[in-house]
Amino acid sequence: MIAGPSSSGKTTFSKRLSIQLRVLGLKPHPISLDDYFVDREKTPLDENGEYDFESIYALDLELFNKHLALLLDGQEVEIPTFNFIEGRREWKGHKYKMEPNSVLVIEGIHGLNEMLTNAIARENKFKIYISALTQLNIDNHNRIPTTDVRLLRRIVRDNRSRGRNAEANILSWPSVRRGEEKIYFLFKRMQMQCLIRPLYMK
Repeated sequence: MIAGPSSSGKTTFSKRLSIQLRVLGLKPHPISLDDYFVDREKTPLDENGEYDFESIYALDLELFNKHLALLLDGQEVEIPTFNFIEGRREWKGHKYKMEPNSVLVIEGIHGLNEMLTNAIARENKFKIYISALTQLNIDNHNRIPTTDVRLLRRIVRDNRSRGRNAEANILSWPSVRRGEEKIYFLFKRMQMQCLIRPLYMK
């Protein structure tokens, strides 16, 4: 499970991790939680009546856990693809079946939340938190905040693949940041404990 705030590099990291796992003889299969978004009209609303894409209930938790259980049971599953422009889930025949040396590499903002994968035993999960850091400086004393860099990355990504322009992203950014604070202040400390424990127990 790979988690991190919006546009922190989760997808890129999952792909790089998958390459390394292949080098080690495993068969990784990346899965994006974004593909398990509910259809747009079923998305929960925030306190302002706007779509709350940061809510865990914006994901189809029942379907996601059903697919995880089937995959771990050795069955074949068709993985959905979310069409962000149309705001709905599509089925394009992307089927997958795990093998004995397979590893699921799952990335999304709610990866640290046990509610997301309550059908899977904790010992079968390894959680990673990532966040983008920046070396971009205005001068020797003033740096460009990481959150600004992430907003720029999000604007580029959404313009290229999700049908959202810069204005829409800038207007929704405060809501995204509020959602991140709710999510990560709760789970980041728990995740650090999960990462440290195997090291000193080994």
